Amino acid sequence: MSRDRPLGLATHVFVPDADAAIAFYREAFGASELVRHHLPDGRALFVELAFGPDKLVLSQEIAELGATGPATADSRVLLLLELDDVDAAARRAVGAGAEILMPVAEVFWGERYGILRDPFGHRWALCTRREQLAPAEVTGRVPHDPSWDDTPWARTAR
Repeated sequence: MSRDRPLGLATHVFVPDADAAIAFYREAFGASELVRHHLPDGRALFVELAFGPDKLVLSQEIAELGATGPATADSRVLLLLELDDVDAAARRAVGAGAEILMPVAEVFWGERYGILRDPFGHRWALCTRREQLAPAEVTGRVPHDPSWDDTPWARTAR
């Protein structure tokens, strides 16, 4: 048996309009389409997209199989995309129709980080590492102020 792709974990998302989602991910995040398979009725069964060396599998919603996206059934999944230029990617994503949930900013764990919701309801954390911190250093930077509950990263985690 030969393998076309390596073993490992892949993320699979469901969207109401596969073509619109692919166009958005291409424009907003620079994704490229690798493979596409259709059902006989024309719906996209599997589309594999490359985001740099990583892959995302995308399918059009198939309600009869219970395969629905967050616009149809809420999801608490957060997709994390590491980029060289988070600010530029966030601007492109917003220009392509994303909503800002947490503006891009320097955060206590040593990254430039922001969270967006794409037009299909999926939440994306865009980040780039600024500092290489040991776990104890991150712990020492965690805000200990009661206002922690009102920070953007705490609100988006709810």
